[in-house]
Amino acid sequence: MKNIVISLVCLVVLLFCSSSNKDDTVVGTYHSPESSTLNKLRYGMFALGLKLELKKDSTYFYSTCAQTSNGKWSVRKNNLILKCKEIRFINDSINQIERFSKGKICGGDLVFEIQDKKLIRLEKLQNGKEGKFILLKN
Repeated sequence: MKNIVISLVCLVVLLFCSSSNKDDTVVGTYHSPESSTLNKLRYGMFALGLKLELKKDSTYFYSTCAQTSNGKWSVRKNNLILKCKEIRFINDSINQIERFSKGKICGGDLVFEIQDKKLIRLEKLQNGKEGKFILLKN
């Protein structure tokens, strides 16, 4: 009986020691794939010029061709959740307009599915088509 208890304790300790923290594995810098024929065949249509930096302190910086945003990130199950704190336009003259001067109001959370070293988000666009946002870890 004593051997069984010791074995179970050792097994539990091993499981806790060997399990990786999902939050630690997603920390880093991600970019959208380059525009190439191979990537178009691999991913279909996808957004270009995206960059996401996930920092260890659970803050992030996300940039697209038109905007930058920052805030806090977290991982829930197999999803990365970005909670926006501030959005700014890349074109600084737009930021001078009074209603945008304090940053654009953030919408809902951005949710990406975590797939190995990829982050993928599908979004319904205004034209009814589906937009694909793919970020690859460097």
